[in-house]
Amino acid sequence: PLRGLGSEMASSITVPKLPGYNTEDPTTRRTTHTKTLGFFQGQRYVRPSLEDGDMQGMNTQKSVGVLNTQETWPAAAHMKIPMEASTEDFTPSYVALDGKVLRFDAYLKEDVPESPAEGFRIRKFTLYYFLVDDSIRVSEQRQENSGLAQGTFLKRHRVPRTTAGSGAVVTGSGFLSWSDFNVGQNVIIYGRPMLIVDCDAFTREFLTAKGVEMAPSLDIPNDPYFVRRKAAEEKVPLKVFDDRRQRFLQYNRKVLRFYVQWDDRERLYGERRPFVLHFYLEDDTVEVCEVHLPNDGRDQFPKLLRRQKLPLDSRSGLQDIGSAPKKHYTDADFHVGDKVNVFGRVFLIYDCDDFTKHHYATKYGLTHFPNLTDRIKTPMVDIPQREVPPPTGFGSDEDSLGSIYNLVPKQPKRDEAKLMEFAGKTLRFLARFESPRAKEDVDRKFIVAFWLADDTVSVFEPPLSNSGIIGGKFLERCEQINVDTGERFTFLDFVVGETITVNSFEFRVIDCDKFTQTYIDSKGQVIRSQLYSTSLVDIMKNLQKRYEEAKEQLRSAFHVMDQDHSGNITHEEFIQSLQQLHFDIVLEEAEALLWWFDPDFKGYISYAEFCDAVVRSDKFPQFLLNWERKKRAGTLSGRNSRNSAALSSPKPPP
Repeated sequence: PLRGLGSEMASSITVPKLPGYNTEDPTTRRTTHTKTLGFFQGQRYVRPSLEDGDMQGMNTQKSVGVLNTQETWPAAAHMKIPMEASTEDFTPSYVALDGKVLRFDAYLKEDVPESPAEGFRIRKFTLYYFLVDDSIRVSEQRQENSGLAQGTFLKRHRVPRTTAGSGAVVTGSGFLSWSDFNVGQNVIIYGRPMLIVDCDAFTREFLTAKGVEMAPSLDIPNDPYFVRRKAAEEKVPLKVFDDRRQRFLQYNRKVLRFYVQWDDRERLYGERRPFVLHFYLEDDTVEVCEVHLPNDGRDQFPKLLRRQKLPLDSRSGLQDIGSAPKKHYTDADFHVGDKVNVFGRVFLIYDCDDFTKHHYATKYGLTHFPNLTDRIKTPMVDIPQREVPPPTGFGSDEDSLGSIYNLVPKQPKRDEAKLMEFAGKTLRFLARFESPRAKEDVDRKFIVAFWLADDTVSVFEPPLSNSGIIGGKFLERCEQINVDTGERFTFLDFVVGETITVNSFEFRVIDCDKFTQTYIDSKGQVIRSQLYSTSLVDIMKNLQKRYEEAKEQLRSAFHVMDQDHSGNITHEEFIQSLQQLHFDIVLEEAEALLWWFDPDFKGYISYAEFCDAVVRSDKFPQFLLNWERKKRAGTLSGRNSRNSAALSSPKPPP
């Protein structure tokens, strides 16, 4: 009958506590599990295990939080519990104390009843107290030759408070906390009393801030057993062992290099030969490397002696079969100026490298290293000079020298640029005999030609009627040596009025042509247009020849001349195209040629006018004569006549 009543009415009715009487609503779900964690401002915290009445009284407080002081909880739980009405920032203790550790130095005086050599021993420890969870880790400091498994003495965990002694008993008063640690205070860890003697700066500041009065640092007493053993070790000299691993780590890839020489001239066909001796510091081994000189006639063997230990007395070591030599060479046995016996061959050390000098100066204090390089040098012998035999008369001098300098003669290299530039260009001189041998030779005249392309000379004799001497080629084109200079002829050696000797004939130069005189006066610096100057008649003949041989090529040439692709070519384009065809002609000199291709002189040339002018090129010489006559008379006229200053016309109409 009570099920339909509300909760308030049910609580006000007094019902006896008898079986069958129940005021609770069975339809409601019961959650009897207590919550130990809570969230506030995004942080987790531990709820206190308090009674409901106490909790209600706590919530009525107006402070930011209440300190959880339950002693059995770790330090991370000793924090302020946030209140619902709090507006200040809240940071849990496990976040604030994360990574903060108190460090203490301590020692343990441990009895040793089973050893007569020591009554007790001093063991040194380092204590680490982790504030975040009140856990402790103990690490024992390592001591050399202690005979104990030192290192981690106690793994990290919460240590309960116990009594001292071998039969330690847990006191039941909780776990060790930071308040149990202080300098000069004993900390009992599982029955072992450890005296704290020092702590680090952070630990001292933390405890001072908590109101703990810190004592000054203490000294750890010396262990009598270690003191006696150290004194005994200082009195007895330790045996030095040959530690190969230590030598390898210290001297690996460190090699002493000595320059030595083997003098074997006392024997038949003996000689002095240079070698390089390497001494390896890591294992006192020696190797002797050969030094190969150019054209020494020896096989390319790299080493005379492979790497091995070198005995001091190699003869006794070789005679005693089955017994190895007892003494070997060390770095102290090598000095510049001394001799080294390598299995019967005596080598003189005459020099060493910089690293070797530094090694001896550091280890042995040697700073003087005599340089014996000049002493072991072999006197230099003058290299015999190669004599060039006189020319045989066959071929040029380059051909003869090619068979001297090379076993298989090579073709002499020519100056291709010079050949292309001066191809077919000659300097012509008129000459006669300087000392005629007969009366018939007095009136003989010769044309001496100097070819600029390859500096060759040829002599031609013009036929003279009723002289009785057949004219023609007097000297084939060939290279000639000037007897005065001993070198080949150059164009500067030919001077009008002077004598020259060509092929044992002495000629006097009496005249030259205009081009030769111009070229010599400019000392070879004549401009290219003077060298390649071509008459207008020759240009028309060349164009007519090209037209007859290949009309399509000439049509293509016209399209190439038409740079702007207008179907017509201007006067400037026409002159530039002739220059590309190796006709050196300027605009001022081509006025007659432009009148021939452009009768109306309108400033441009069509393709029909171009072909018509090329076909009628046989009439160009007569046109040229008439044009020069009209120009002198001033009667030149055209539909749009222009003077030579107005040859550069604008673009032709499309």
